Amino acid sequence: NPMKNLPAIAALISATILISSCTVSKNAAEPQQTTFKPVTETSAGCFVQLNDGTIRQFTTLKLVTGILTTPHLVGDGKAVIYSKDIIAYQDARQYAVSAKVLTSKKSGSVSVETLPGFAVRVLSGKLNVYCRKYYNGTNTSDEYFLQNGNDGYIVAYSKEVLKNMLKDDINASAFLNSKTKVSPRSKKILTAVEIYNKGQMMTKN
Repeated sequence: NPMKNLPAIAALISATILISSCTVSKNAAEPQQTTFKPVTETSAGCFVQLNDGTIRQFTTLKLVTGILTTPHLVGDGKAVIYSKDIIAYQDARQYAVSAKVLTSKKSGSVSVETLPGFAVRVLSGKLNVYCRKYYNGTNTSDEYFLQNGNDGYIVAYSKEVLKNMLKDDINASAFLNSKTKVSPRSKKILTAVEIYNKGQMMTKN
């Protein structure tokens, strides 16, 4: 009886869809060598930056997540935007960039406060710092990225990379290399960058 096989067929289709979804997610997490020009801090309001660099402005931009729901954005209550179509967006709270412009080998990105795989800009200035959340197999962790101003790649943080970026600032370098214990560890990274950014601003004035 063909009807008896329906549950098995449905299960097979579901498994196929799940495998396909995992494949897409894995590919999206692979390191990219993409450079793009982020929207400047003076940009006001909510917007998305499409893959071709075009900006679409909105009055409101809302993140939608949930069980059996593909995370997406809704602009002005009606325009549906998926992560595959954009490289960055800004809502009322934050500016975030896609995994497509990040250099990272980590996978298991989660959707907590952003679209999956997106990193939020937590510091901006001469040196920008981005942070994204990913699942490490046990719990959720933070991954940091660095970018020189608005021109260049957004690269995964390492102490050596940051040391090289801060080398022209004596105070920032001294703080980063000091034996001072700061908890959590990320606070020392962010403080060193803040010192660097303030120093650069003072130099310009």
